[in-house]
Amino acid sequence: MSRVRATLASTLVGIAALTACSSGSGGADSGDSTQKADKPVVAPAPKPITQQLSQPHLTQALLGDGETLPGYSLHGDKSVTDGQYCNGEDDADSAPAGWVRGGDSSYEYNGSTVNMAYLTICLFDSPGAAHSQYTKWKGSETSKQQKPKKPVGDENTLVVNPGASDDSVSGYVRSGKVSIEARIEGGAAGDPSGAQAVLAATLKRLQQLQDGKAATVTAPDEQAAARQ
Repeated sequence: MSRVRATLASTLVGIAALTACSSGSGGADSGDSTQKADKPVVAPAPKPITQQLSQPHLTQALLGDGETLPGYSLHGDKSVTDGQYCNGEDDADSAPAGWVRGGDSSYEYNGSTVNMAYLTICLFDSPGAAHSQYTKWKGSETSKQQKPKKPVGDENTLVVNPGASDDSVSGYVRSGKVSIEARIEGGAAGDPSGAQAVLAATLKRLQQLQDGKAATVTAPDEQAAARQ
């Protein structure tokens, strides 16, 4: 009888030890899971545009209906950009040095052409040529320039009410061999985040296409991410 009790006591001690180990292990795993869940997800560093993307790629990267800012819809069709419109000078009659190809689109707001938005992508043969054009595009009105709250691309600038315009924002991004311009008119100066969302979405679409994927990122996606 005493031997049975000794054996039973030994068994109970073993079970208690196993239970304690199991509980301790489960607690550690649970804590690790919580820490991992609380740890912010770091997005991979954006890749600069280094490939000579085709004209269809540029067309796909341009935002379409349901992909641009709420209230805006395509005005006409997406277009092939003539070289002079990537020059960065109003009176330019020729393509800038290193220009390869470009695409552009315009958007009307709630069916009206009173307040429009515009998007242009210009591809060059080198980052230096894209930088030169980006510099011309953003201009020299430093008092009207500001950096986006979240950096976009290699270089980025928002220009509030450029030139003699009112209630408009022009945004510019240079990523590798590509420069992007987004211009939004009509009350946009009070909140330039829309221009930033368009720029970010367009660049990410170019990056997706460069990686052999479909262009799926939208401006509303970027606006939602900025609010988080």
